[in-house]
Amino acid sequence: MNDLYPMDVSLKERHRLVGQLDNSSQSLREGGDPAEADEYSAIFHELWEHTSHRTIELPEETTVTVALTPDHWSLLAELLDVSAFQLASRDPEDATLARSLRDRIREGLGDHLPAPPQPSAPQHHTTSVHIDELGCFALFAAPGTDHPFPVSAYRFDDNTWLDEGNGLAVRSHILTGTRNGAVDLTAELLDGPPPLETDPWDDIAEYSWAFPTIDVPGPPPTTGTLRAAAPGHQAVTLIEFDRVWPSTCMYRTRVSVQGRDAGTDEQHLVQLWRAPSAPEKLIKATDLTGHRRRAGKP
Repeated sequence: MNDLYPMDVSLKERHRLVGQLDNSSQSLREGGDPAEADEYSAIFHELWEHTSHRTIELPEETTVTVALTPDHWSLLAELLDVSAFQLASRDPEDATLARSLRDRIREGLGDHLPAPPQPSAPQHHTTSVHIDELGCFALFAAPGTDHPFPVSAYRFDDNTWLDEGNGLAVRSHILTGTRNGAVDLTAELLDGPPPLETDPWDDIAEYSWAFPTIDVPGPPPTTGTLRAAAPGHQAVTLIEFDRVWPSTCMYRTRVSVQGRDAGTDEQHLVQLWRAPSAPEKLIKATDLTGHRRRAGKP
């Protein structure tokens, strides 16, 4: 898709796009990923070249026309989505601007906006994860399985925040009923949202997750992995997938669990797919473990 598609934006919004591209490009270049950094630099120059008024000495409310290819608009929409998600708590005003611009890009281009590339979906893998006295395991991103990267999830100085969420999924940490044992875990990487099946699960929750760029020494890995581990324990690899651009992008995660109250034969299902960020949602809440966690009584 080489055709340029114009869109009217304010100078304030254009400054937001320029800053997003510049920051992303510098960060990636410093992290050893010149290929993706060069892509964002190319969008930066295209944006500057195809803006109706290049001067910045105008009021921020001034409307200008920016023309980019659909592929580049798509990458910008993804970057804005991640930025809005990450800024939501510490800079709500900037997050709102990023989210509004993201929505206008998607609405303005409509069917001309290409679908985001899928990272080798679908995939399905079942394993077990060892759990300690904290009663949780973490999901985290790492380079491909052959990359020298730490395989243990970190421990916490303060774990009270684990009991300040929805009782199931808190900051990509999945809460378990099992302590000092193991749970069965199935992970699925999908190319779209799966049908919602509430039976036979006890609790179900959904949340958005910014799957991050991996900042590691040396050349950037060609593949990424989704791993799981209880804090301080060795991680298991759940999914290995091809990297996509932008390498930090939004996923929707659905966690379903059964058997937490029994403390034995506990089953977890984690399903991920590319999707714009959306509010957290507790879909089903029936077990006592989740009720106690929501009440801050681990």
